[in-house]
Amino acid sequence: MTTGQRWAKIASSGDDELITTQEQVEAMRSGNYGGGGGGGEPGTSSSLIVPEPKPPPTFDYDLMYRTYLRIPSSVRPPLPDRDALSDEDWEAAMKQIWEDRQKTLKEAMENIVDVPDVLQEMINKIANSSSPPTPTPTRVEDLLFELGELEYLLSDLDVARDFYILGGWPILINLLSHSDPSILDLALHCVGTAVKNAGEFEDWMLENDAMALRSVVALLDGGDGGSSVGNNNNNKLIYALGSMLRGNADVLNKFRELGGPEKLLKAGRTFEGKALTKACALAGDIELEGWCVPCSRVLLISQSMGDHETALKSLRSFKCRDVEGTKVRGALKGVQKKWGKMDKEWRQEVEALAQSVIESLK
Repeated sequence: MTTGQRWAKIASSGDDELITTQEQVEAMRSGNYGGGGGGGEPGTSSSLIVPEPKPPPTFDYDLMYRTYLRIPSSVRPPLPDRDALSDEDWEAAMKQIWEDRQKTLKEAMENIVDVPDVLQEMINKIANSSSPPTPTPTRVEDLLFELGELEYLLSDLDVARDFYILGGWPILINLLSHSDPSILDLALHCVGTAVKNAGEFEDWMLENDAMALRSVVALLDGGDGGSSVGNNNNNKLIYALGSMLRGNADVLNKFRELGGPEKLLKAGRTFEGKALTKACALAGDIELEGWCVPCSRVLLISQSMGDHETALKSLRSFKCRDVEGTKVRGALKGVQKKWGKMDKEWRQEVEALAQSVIESLK
């Protein structure tokens, strides 16, 4: 559902009738909805239409019965026994089942949530919870809840687009300077999910002098050689950065202009675990230099065969020479001993990948 599309309901001579599009709402307001024109100006009593009384609905009970039989027995209502009831009682029972079903559907339609309205309320809560003065524990807890809900919603591209249109993007980017590590972690997760591999969102990262990209790049520089987010948040930092850079040439060019590759390499030398593996994968995907040694560390410290495969794919794309090449060879010799318990077919694939890395070192 996109912004501007709404569910509306009008009352017409005692019966509720659903209006499902903006076009129908406008037709209703102009007096052209529901059959007929009316003789006066819109909004005057002469433009009102008094509908003819509707005849009682007729029911095809046999069709109803066949329709319900197509529904799995686990979810359909109990059907009346036709052989045990008179025709009149059986039809009355079928009519009741049908009317109960229509009531349920109507209630469901009336309870449909308007996603843009939900997003606007969420944006307001996030803005209020993150505003000065220094957030209290209660505000932090509220903010964490809203960000967790937001991240789930932003996985839908239409919702992500609505979130931007409603003004949520700059509020989210402001949270990248938040002092609470848990909030920073979720804010990075939301940013990465919102822009993940969607080229049409490239402008978001470059608007306002590339404020969004600058905010993420700034987190790579902690002043002590590592990132400023700490080991626990490095995974989400690389997730957000990878979502911004992969498949977005203009954003990648701006990243280089901001000194991002150097900052990422410097921080990456301090990464551990999955953060190191993900940073190695990103470096290979966007063809960064200097990652031979950090990626060879993945082979040395990780026990995961999947991590080894990821590192080898990146190493194959690098030009590792001299001292770097020597360290890669040493890592390869050590890691091959870990592959003995792998599935035979997978081991053969990884060994072939390792051989291609060795060939690239010559």
